[in-house]
Amino acid sequence: LSRSKITQLDIPPFNQGGFGTSIGTFRFEPDSSATRIVGNDTLPDGSNVVRRVGDTNPNFRMGFGSDVTVGHFGLHALFDWQKGSDILNLTQLLYDLGSVTPDFAVPIAGSSQTVGQHRLAGFGTVTSNYVESASFLKLREITLTYDLPSSTVHGLFGAHSARLSLSARNLFTVTDYVGLDPEVSNFGNQAIFRNIDVAPYPPSRSFWFSIDLGL
Repeated sequence: LSRSKITQLDIPPFNQGGFGTSIGTFRFEPDSSATRIVGNDTLPDGSNVVRRVGDTNPNFRMGFGSDVTVGHFGLHALFDWQKGSDILNLTQLLYDLGSVTPDFAVPIAGSSQTVGQHRLAGFGTVTSNYVESASFLKLREITLTYDLPSSTVHGLFGAHSARLSLSARNLFTVTDYVGLDPEVSNFGNQAIFRNIDVAPYPPSRSFWFSIDLGL
């Protein structure tokens, strides 16, 4: 498990990063996580309070790969799994403001509001409406290879072996996150102020073909 804790702070507790408590910021104080997200919330009595709404630090992250060879064919796959971690989906807030979120007009049973209207009604007072899980499973890369028979390679540019490879990267992602990518971070891959999604450029998916000759 991955955990962080501030054991000593020689200055008064403070908030920093993000865009304020209305849509999420980071709180630094002793005996708390250094990656804790705090924001506004509304108590049952109608009063407002600032409290923890998430944490960017995942419970764990792991990768596992597989290499299989059958005859002249080989298959390599690398998976990346992250469990836990929260993300501030401010892109969804922008879409809600424009009434163009895919679920904006979905009705809520027993309510006069739609799903999107309900989220917007809590803007500024219920930060958790725009906090989502960043858990994911990604097929980070996969490669299919074929080793040409020696009889085929013989005499080919003086080579003694040849391999054909077809590869892909970021082929698919399994996640409940509704944004483009649960790994998004508008402020880069830094230790604390990450997991903030504000209209990012979509992640790329790459494919390539290669020929390797053994000379």
